[in-house]
Amino acid sequence: MAIKTKFLTSHRHGLNDIDDLINNFLGENPEIEIIDIKFQSNVSAVADDGISGTYYNDSALIIYKEVEE
Repeated sequence: MAIKTKFLTSHRHGLNDIDDLINNFLGENPEIEIIDIKFQSNVSAVADDGISGTYYNDSALIIYKEVEE
């Protein structure tokens, strides 16, 4: 039984929220057993020549194993 990982990333202002990405992956893979989920959120800001922006990025690492039948 091999341990596997799935890395997901999302921009909060984008179309997919990290919750949706995680739940969709779990819904599409009912045969897996979750070992752990690691979550990280990053915020960065940029300002240059009168242009500024703030970027939000979320990521999750799902650690799992496939259930043997």
